[in-house]
Amino acid sequence: MIHDYYLSPKMLVQNIDDQISEVGKKKKEIMGKLNDHQDYNFYPTNSDLKNLPQNSTLLKISFTLKKPYTSKDEGEFNLLEWKEKEKGREVKKQKIIENPIVRDKFTGLPMMKPTTWKGHLRFAAERVEWEKEEKKIIIKRLFGSEPEEKDNPLKGRLYFFPTFFNEDAEKDVITPLKRDTRTPTKRGPISLEVMKPGKKGDFHLLYFPYPRGDEFKEEEEIKKDLTFLAKALELMFYTYGFSAKKTSGFGVIEYLLEANIDIYPEKRKKIFSNLYPKANNNVNHGA
Repeated sequence: MIHDYYLSPKMLVQNIDDQISEVGKKKKEIMGKLNDHQDYNFYPTNSDLKNLPQNSTLLKISFTLKKPYTSKDEGEFNLLEWKEKEKGREVKKQKIIENPIVRDKFTGLPMMKPTTWKGHLRFAAERVEWEKEEKKIIIKRLFGSEPEEKDNPLKGRLYFFPTFFNEDAEKDVITPLKRDTRTPTKRGPISLEVMKPGKKGDFHLLYFPYPRGDEFKEEEEIKKDLTFLAKALELMFYTYGFSAKKTSGFGVIEYLLEANIDIYPEKRKKIFSNLYPKANNNVNHGA
């Protein structure tokens, strides 16, 4: 539908900038209609785990952004709209954004892809303080083989789900700085779409304790996996972030409360208590 509209007689008589803007409007209109009729039920529930092998563990973490989140979408015709005051009155502005956030192809919602979650969590996992050789084994067990490992590749035990933001992205501007002088580069300010601090999202992760090696020790191995996973999640959420431009502090979240974390089975929740550090500190101070 988008491309048919783009090739219509009306579009052919306009200049290229106006054409792109018109297509962006049409795309946003279509996405809005889809969004009005969708019931987003993409996530597993506790009842789904009843059909999975014993010791499968499901995490749901409801988070609030402390720093902006952004990502790079390769799609075209993404229209950004905002309001500015001119001569005492509010004026609606719009432009095709050059650095759009990743969006779901069907709903148009800003999203975080499962593969992106996996990449950021693996980055954090490499930085967990743990015995070096055992850390390599656990990371491979959780995330699977590296792409270059062609012989007998191992599938990881972690299964990631997308995160959809139900609020729209907003315009932001960053100014690149020179590494040595910390002064602005010749490129000048760069506009991009971001989810700003205060926006909320849900992170879902399934731990499925397969495949198993010949020397699999059920309780010992699963406890190590989940303890290591908890440390990696803590680093990703609070230290390194999970966003493009994370070296600039993007993608860090506010401290979680115990109520923000649902884990099934509940008996494993204590393993992840490091993810709500403020509550733990309060307990320690009161002891």
